[in-house]
Amino acid sequence: MKTKNLLFLILLLGLSFNSFSQEEVVIKQVITNNLGDFTNISTIEINTDCPVMIKSGKEDAVYLVGDIDKSKSSDYKGFCVLKENVLSINSPYKGDKKDLTITIELSGSVYNYFLGENSKVAINDNLIYDNSGTFSIQKNSELSVDGIVKLENLNIVAKEDAKIKFRSINVEELNIDLDKRSVLILNGKINTINIKQAEGSHIAGDYKYENIIGDSYDLVNIIKGDVNKPEYPILISDTTADREYNNSSISWNPNNANLIIGNNSKAKIIFSDNIKEDYISNYPIKGYEKGKLIIQDDYPVDLELTIRKDIGNITLKEGAKVTIDSEIKGKTRSYYLYNHAELIFNNKVEVNELEVSLNHASKAGFKNLKANKIYLQGNGSSELEINGEIGILDRYKYDDVNLKGDYKIDSIKERKLKMFTIETPIPFNFNTENTKGDENSEKIKAQKQGKDKLNFSFQLAYGILGWSNRVSGVDDLFSSPKGQYTLRYSDSWSFGFRYDAKISKRWTISSGIGYESNIFRFENNVVLTTINGDRRIDFETNNLIDAESKLVARYVTVPLFIKYRVVKNFTLHAGAIAGVNFRTSSTGFKRDYEKQDKDIEERWGTKYDNFKPIKLDVQAGFGWNDINFYAKYSLIPLFKNNKEVEVYPYSVGVSFGL
Repeated sequence: MKTKNLLFLILLLGLSFNSFSQEEVVIKQVITNNLGDFTNISTIEINTDCPVMIKSGKEDAVYLVGDIDKSKSSDYKGFCVLKENVLSINSPYKGDKKDLTITIELSGSVYNYFLGENSKVAINDNLIYDNSGTFSIQKNSELSVDGIVKLENLNIVAKEDAKIKFRSINVEELNIDLDKRSVLILNGKINTINIKQAEGSHIAGDYKYENIIGDSYDLVNIIKGDVNKPEYPILISDTTADREYNNSSISWNPNNANLIIGNNSKAKIIFSDNIKEDYISNYPIKGYEKGKLIIQDDYPVDLELTIRKDIGNITLKEGAKVTIDSEIKGKTRSYYLYNHAELIFNNKVEVNELEVSLNHASKAGFKNLKANKIYLQGNGSSELEINGEIGILDRYKYDDVNLKGDYKIDSIKERKLKMFTIETPIPFNFNTENTKGDENSEKIKAQKQGKDKLNFSFQLAYGILGWSNRVSGVDDLFSSPKGQYTLRYSDSWSFGFRYDAKISKRWTISSGIGYESNIFRFENNVVLTTINGDRRIDFETNNLIDAESKLVARYVTVPLFIKYRVVKNFTLHAGAIAGVNFRTSSTGFKRDYEKQDKDIEERWGTKYDNFKPIKLDVQAGFGWNDINFYAKYSLIPLFKNNKEVEVYPYSVGVSFGL
């Protein structure tokens, strides 16, 4: 009775134990327009309210990230269009809004951006050009430019309630047109400002300028040195850390580094607050090239390099070896190591987010690390030594990285990526191969072998139990007037572990191992007797005894199901469950009654051995998410040689987890 009450409590609470997680879907689209050499992108138009990040990369490509339904591929047609060197990004969904993010990687820089209403865009790239650029955004849009902008002429147009933020600009001529309630945040140097500013719009930030043409209340106040000038909140988030794309699909790019160490070069790096030069080295190095500090390949001596503390992203080419002796403290840092490279931090490193990419026997080591989150990617038996405290370790499953050291990690998140192709009329090519990391990585191998499609869950089920009489003949024990035994309320419950292997977007095969208990309660007043040495069930002949009797059959089970996803959360399933009966003290015949005001309990567990040793059930059902309803029927009779009676158990019920 206690077991029954506990089971009803579990069903009432609706508990479901499930350890598998949703997979993030990433579509990569390489940009080509079949126009010969005219493939450069000069302008980008954004016409969607999906978060968009624009960053530099090896090739021009667009990533669409989120819960993408391949069956509705028409919803995504035309979201990305390249025509006459203008790349247009449109809403990649129809109807209800989807939780999607878009990332655009560019092999070169683009200097003209046009945002439609309600757009949210971050540009994480340096825009350095000896000509002009334009940023025009419509109502309620947000634009954050997190790289360095260095142009001859910069044109900014912001409509009502739009917001633009520049981390660092250096321009000769800045043309500004601000509509009502728009906000412009500037940081850097400007020679001449031409301004048209509507009332209610604001300019803020840390900037300097030489000349102004036009009327601006904000700029006049700064010229007059008005210390009471109000502070306007920066409403645009720091997209480098907060954009959903970074949180769901980190894309390391070695070319994004501020400092690049050449092949087989060795260096000791020191960070300094008081350095006046761009860098100090004990021997000449290649120096700055396109905004990056570079140490050339195969440098013949050990370098000692002093650089600014804000140089946070470092790439080590093949065989390079670097030690960093200074303390590091900042918001984000990124380190990319090629084959057999080595990077050692001998001092304290304290950052909010840390990205580490290790390739083919490369090594990174932190003597004293404190990080809220680490994004880890690696392959080829690489090694990461951590000594310190980490909040979240976010890594790819099957990555071949040996993690060692004296560390404390609060939680670990293991990523799984699934790629597929959708049909589209635009002249682009979908690349369904995972390009994040080396093709020989353990993660890539696992994906190709289908290992990354395996999910693990815990399953609990409860059903109403009965049996079907297909009597072809009965023995002499059934010569009673009633002729058969009937059941009152009976039930079945089970639990077990499930392993789900996805064979396609909609089809899944499920198996595992479990435990099942079937409790048959008799409507008749029955007793256990001995006939010819066998323990058998018979009707009670003593009218003074009113007993409650039941049979309990217990099995170890192995299920095999195939599941079909009809729509996003609704599924159908069908399959079979094989079981092996095992004999314990709680299996068999049980009887409770009163006699002379005493409670009598009879337990004939292992002494009752008339159950067939195996069973085979067929099952079918439907469900929503992890809650399923099923009907199950046995193909094998319950009793050996049809002793007692020839019956076939069945049940209908609900399961959690399958």
